[in-house]
This record gives sequence, C-alpha cells and structure tokens, in this order.
Amino acid sequence: MEKTTLSYSEIVKYFGEDVIRDRYRFLHDKMQVYIKERNLSSFLEVNEFILQQTIMDYFADVYRLKIFHKIENINKAKIVAYEVYWLLRRKPIQVKGSLENADGAEQKLVFANEGFLTTLVSSEFLVPKVTDPLSPEAEDSFFTFLDHLYYYFKYRPVDKQNLELVLYAFKTGNTLHNGD
Repeated sequence: MEKTTLSYSEIVKYFGEDVIRDRYRFLHDKMQVYIKERNLSSFLEVNEFILQQTIMDYFADVYRLKIFHKIENINKAKIVAYEVYWLLRRKPIQVKGSLENADGAEQKLVFANEGFLTTLVSSEFLVPKVTDPLSPEAEDSFFTFLDHLYYYFKYRPVDKQNLELVLYAFKTGNTLHNGD
C-alpha cells in the first residue's frame, strides 16, 4: 500500500519556501488593507499562526491534487476555490478584545473573513478586465452576484469543487454576455 501521510517539509520542498512565503505575505497584506480601509483595526487582527496553518493546508491540497492527477499547473478557478475554502475554514481574521464600542459594526466583525473573501474573489477573479465602465444593468448584476456570494460564504457549507463551479459559471456568463 502506498504511503498516505504527508509532511509539511515535503510541501515546502515541492513548492519552495519563497512561493509559500509570498502567498502568505500577499494574503496577510490584503487582509491588513481590508481591515484598515474599513476602520476596523481596533477590533480585528490577522492571527498569523492561523494564517500560516491556512496557507499550509491550501498548499497540501494543491500538492495532493497535482500528484494525484499528474498535472503541473492548476487553473485559476481551482486556485481561488481551494484558497477560499481554507480561509473560510480557518478564519484567520479574528476579533480582538471587546465589541463594546463597535457602534453597529458587529455584523462586519462577525463575518470579517467572509467579507474579506468576497472582496478578494471579486478583485482577483471576477472583475472584468475591460477598461470600459460597466453598464448600469451589468454593474447591478455584478453587485447582486457579490451579495449572493457573501451570503453563500456566511451561511452555506462551502465546498472547494462547488465554489470552483460557481466561479466558472460566473466567468462563462460574463464572457457570453460581453462577447469576450
């Protein structure tokens, strides 16, 4: 029978420390910007240990996927889906201290990871690459989709494969609609 356990040293050797460190820094920086732009720095922080664990879980999944299917590169939808899955599961953005002075921001605090991921997916995967502004109808449709995605992240069990399909469906619909 083939060995089924996997050590983090194997993952680091396969991807390289720089790739893993860069992904950590990218997400950490994006999370910090998300927190600061919403003036939530006094209530939220990035738990670095949880984020490290999240990144390693993500790379372990990608490693298994590549080895099992004998593929070199995976598509962007799969990358985003697997990353989002682990970030939702581990929730590295944490509430710090008391919420006494939150002044109605409790919803943003409780669902900070889901909000962050909605903006991350939007900016990294969903925003059209065209430079022309969206029509009012297309913009309304896009923001409605983001509202539903945020709801999905908050209240539905997120599965990597289903999320990948959602992202593909969005891209397909966007391409068909825009003729790209």
